[in-house]
Amino acid sequence: MQTTNKHPWPDKWGHKTSIMGIINLTPDSFSDGGKTFSRTSALNHINSMVKDGAQIIDIGAESTRPNSEPITYKEEIRRLSKILPYLNYKKYLVSLDSYKPETQEYALKKGVHIINDINGGSEELFKLTKKYNAGLFLMHKRGTPKEMQKKLNPRANMVKEFDKFIEKRLKMLDKMKFNLKKVWFDPGIGFGKTLNQNLQLMRSLSKYSHKNLQILLGSSRKSWINFIDPSNADQRIGGSLASITHALQQNVNTFRIHDVQETNQMIKVLKALNK
Repeated sequence: MQTTNKHPWPDKWGHKTSIMGIINLTPDSFSDGGKTFSRTSALNHINSMVKDGAQIIDIGAESTRPNSEPITYKEEIRRLSKILPYLNYKKYLVSLDSYKPETQEYALKKGVHIINDINGGSEELFKLTKKYNAGLFLMHKRGTPKEMQKKLNPRANMVKEFDKFIEKRLKMLDKMKFNLKKVWFDPGIGFGKTLNQNLQLMRSLSKYSHKNLQILLGSSRKSWINFIDPSNADQRIGGSLASITHALQQNVNTFRIHDVQETNQMIKVLKALNK
């Protein structure tokens, strides 16, 4: 039985270029070090990102940076409870960055539109999101955030792994008659991959648009840029924009980013140049 979402999904949403702004309700985020941990700072930053062109706001209450420690679902919900009731769900889509079933259901009941699962989803999650008429961001990764960059396998073919990851989930979703216009696949840049594997994945994204699959790219400010050009997280806007430009040329349509104004401007200029 389907449960009506408190904040319905826009009928015409999907298959257009979308900017997904990041809000970290954590004291230990790799990119901002907890700058949006309080309710006031988080809401101000959300309003600023929407004004700058974000169509989706992705909210996470647990850090998944390399070497990070997990928190309990109760603590995760406690952090989210200070933000979720105050969002304008009719103005933008809200995504929850969480892999915990208890947190996912809590947020869906509050009205979030999308679940962003770094564990790549499960039959349980697919049933839950369908019940609430919600969407899915499904990410490929190797290992857990705490140890994923310590147990790399440079010989692994990540493109083939990502292909198999997608194929397995498509079979599950098709069996459930899930609306694929509400599903994005994320190659998981920086999650258990070497620099070369990250680059190989980003070079191969056009193949999925030919299959009418939606891709979410989350390459913003990550350490793969540091391996090419040594820099702190807040000095990686150029590398982030380069990867987004490359992905746009491969028909990727959704980007999880930190720098909304700069990205939105780049996309507008690129579209004007390509007319």
